[in-house]
Amino acid sequence: MSDNETTIPDEDGDFKDWIELYNNSESTINLLDYSLSDDFNNLDKWVFPQKSIQPHDFLLIFASDKNRLDTIELHTNFKISSSGEKIFLSDNSGILIDETVSVSLSPDETYGRTPDGNTNWIKISIPSPNSSNNSANQLLFSNQEGFYTSPFYQTITSLTGDTIYYSLDGSLPDENSTIYADSIFIDYKTYAPNVFSEIPTTPEQNLITHKAWESPGIVLDKATILRCASYHNGIKTSKVYTKSFFVDDEVFSKYTIPVISLITDGDNLFNPDSGIYVPGVHYDPNNPEYTGNYFEDGDEWERPVHIEYFENNGLPGFAQDAGIRIHGGKTRHAAQKSLRLYARNEYGAKYFNYKLLPQKQTTEYKRFILRTTMGAYGGQTIFKDALAQDISKSLTIDCQNFQPVIVYINGEYWGIHTLRDRIDDRYIEYTHHIDNDSVEFRTWNNAHYNNLIEFIESNDLSYNTNYEYVITQIDIDNYIDYTISEQFFANYDWPGNNIKLWRPISVTGKWRWVLFDLDDGFKNESRNMLIHATMNDTSIHWPNPPASTFLFRNLLKSAIFSNHFIARYAEILNQNFSVSNMMNKLDTIKKMYEPEVPDHISRWNYPDSFYRWENDIKNELIPFIKNRPCYVESNITEFFSLTEFGFSCFLNTDDTITENSLIVASNPNNGNFYIYSNSSDINNAQVTITNINGKNVFNESIVSLTKYKHKHFNLNHLPSNIYILQVVSNDFHSQTKIIIIN
Repeated sequence: MSDNETTIPDEDGDFKDWIELYNNSESTINLLDYSLSDDFNNLDKWVFPQKSIQPHDFLLIFASDKNRLDTIELHTNFKISSSGEKIFLSDNSGILIDETVSVSLSPDETYGRTPDGNTNWIKISIPSPNSSNNSANQLLFSNQEGFYTSPFYQTITSLTGDTIYYSLDGSLPDENSTIYADSIFIDYKTYAPNVFSEIPTTPEQNLITHKAWESPGIVLDKATILRCASYHNGIKTSKVYTKSFFVDDEVFSKYTIPVISLITDGDNLFNPDSGIYVPGVHYDPNNPEYTGNYFEDGDEWERPVHIEYFENNGLPGFAQDAGIRIHGGKTRHAAQKSLRLYARNEYGAKYFNYKLLPQKQTTEYKRFILRTTMGAYGGQTIFKDALAQDISKSLTIDCQNFQPVIVYINGEYWGIHTLRDRIDDRYIEYTHHIDNDSVEFRTWNNAHYNNLIEFIESNDLSYNTNYEYVITQIDIDNYIDYTISEQFFANYDWPGNNIKLWRPISVTGKWRWVLFDLDDGFKNESRNMLIHATMNDTSIHWPNPPASTFLFRNLLKSAIFSNHFIARYAEILNQNFSVSNMMNKLDTIKKMYEPEVPDHISRWNYPDSFYRWENDIKNELIPFIKNRPCYVESNITEFFSLTEFGFSCFLNTDDTITENSLIVASNPNNGNFYIYSNSSDINNAQVTITNINGKNVFNESIVSLTKYKHKHFNLNHLPSNIYILQVVSNDFHSQTKIIIIN
């Protein structure tokens, strides 16, 4: 056993690696001068003292590096690597008489011979230190988990002949489960009725914040879930094996993104008393927004789950037991919920050893998130947060990377989720290579951060010396980039919410901010976030009470900070947040999700339709991306009373052609310009022009534009500014900005 987590302690109470010898002869063997080693070039690395082993008896030696020969226990002078290491046994003449192969083992898993003294080696999930391996068993399968284009018969072989019990509903097999006879037919699931997806996951009471549960209304895609284990005389003799089989004629071309199969006893998710995915006994109709089993948290509301990860071509990525919890805030009462997965010793593997996020080189995760598609406030684009973070990831801030995946729960299609980092000390550890024990996140009673706030309260940051001290406590480049991102995407649920910052625990450790949860962004391209982020009204509790805007308001007192902020904002608008770059990001992400959206809609009735999904992207995200830079330019120049900013929106965007091919010329102009359509006739349209504050300055109804026919406007009475022109009819919608310079 190379990773003894809980199996057997040594005399010091430590759980150390161990090696067990078995005397398969009829004679007592004196082990004096026998040796054990983990190095073929040094076979006598650790030599036995005077010690005998009786016929058909066992001897346990701890591979602890404690090197003890004169105590009740024997301890070698080396340890064993759980990732794989050979072990050698030599006799008192120095002759090698036995050895193991190099084998990777999970916590509390052993590699041993069965039956005792046999030549057959297996991994043993139920260890038996100081006793026989004969009760250990291994099951062999004719077909492994994965994708299949036609049905097949699955056979299971028990090496010891013990009775095999199995289940097909996600429950753990026991002696009350079905006895395996000769084979199991793994068939198409085309007409198999829905089970778990017909269980309501939101209360009957209407909650308007997020999508409520509806029956899918169709028979969903399904996989066959097989769980099995062997028993002998009432004792389980093997581990529980879990396998997902996807049988479909077109399965190898069915998915364009990875597939995750989650398997657990149905009660763990859907039982009214214990299920974490349902309103259940903890739902209070008098407090519907914050009650329900899914709002319970902590260790008591973590459930065991088996996870299998497949690439979209069916190749298995990894499979292991883990823990699962509901994740998030108000999205807990959405029909489809966010899930948090934990790798823990008690489940087996300490980590998820896989490259879960293609943007990162990390291959070792303690936890990750499967984020719901129902997190956004307004709009049904399903990837706003992922888009904002992908646009921002080249800045000096920490972001959550993403990977869309298809999830199945107990063999039933559960739709698109977005696999994300979990922002915590482990994320900092693998992102910044800082030991997680040396990281602290800000909490409301964090002494270090509170001391910084107290300093700012007592010291005017308009004085350079005070400002210079503050930037020894915070990473100012990180803070500026973070603040620019939040403001640019007009995240209304900030800064009074969705704030995470951390620092290395050291004398020179500086606070850094993490970008996350921008689901309330992309909604209002004209919103002046500089005003939003500097409000100081004590009567406001959300989204920006005075405490949440305190740092930014006080930093703005420093001319050094303000100049730095302005210059950096201009730089980002010209580069990272250029319209072309953002549109490329949008196009790439849209293509990742697009092939899977129709099936997702069939499962959740969300988005309302594929048309609604595309329309929200076209009418919310695209106009925001194209128009936001101009509003930001105007907001900044006005807020800071600038005559020159370093960014000009009309030089960084294509202002003359909209997605519906409406031409505006010339632009910029002095108020005299014309519009025309180069794609189709436009009939009975409403033409509206508003200023950047949203006030109408021009309206005209029943406007018709024959293809290539010009309509002239003379608005030279309007002051120099940026304006938004909209042309809307029953079958046409276009919005673009006009820059008037008089």
